[in-house]
Amino acid sequence: GQGFILLDDVACVGTELSLLDCPHSNWGQHDCSHAEDVGVRCSPESNTVMDGRPPVRLVDGESTKEGRVEVLLNGQWGSVCDDDWTDRDAAVVCRQLGFSGTAKARAMAYFGEGHGPIHLDNIECSGMEHTLEQCARPDTRIRSCWHSEDAGVIC
Repeated sequence: GQGFILLDDVACVGTELSLLDCPHSNWGQHDCSHAEDVGVRCSPESNTVMDGRPPVRLVDGESTKEGRVEVLLNGQWGSVCDDDWTDRDAAVVCRQLGFSGTAKARAMAYFGEGHGPIHLDNIECSGMEHTLEQCARPDTRIRSCWHSEDAGVIC
């Protein structure tokens, strides 16, 4: 790599939801060079592209704890349709983003309409999953969904 080395001495157990949940040195403090840069190869079990960013984000809320739900698939951020969107689904999104406590689902583009593709529809979470990707989706094809139906979350 090039540029700043931001993390060193990362010691993950493997159950963390985020790399930043792992013990690590202070940001920017290191005793290494780019010759020690690490990489990751993921198995092809999913078509989610990580690109060093979280595969789920909240957009256009008043804080980082709320917004329109967007997922990263095939390298492109897109929204989620609110068909069957419930507080259980919202709880999974909040958990995936590292928030705890009550989660509220919002429908009908409560946080405004997205502009990219609509990636997912008919999400079915029990509320116990750790990621949205783990929720059963019998049919993810988008049939009749518009950005006026973008799903949102308040964590």
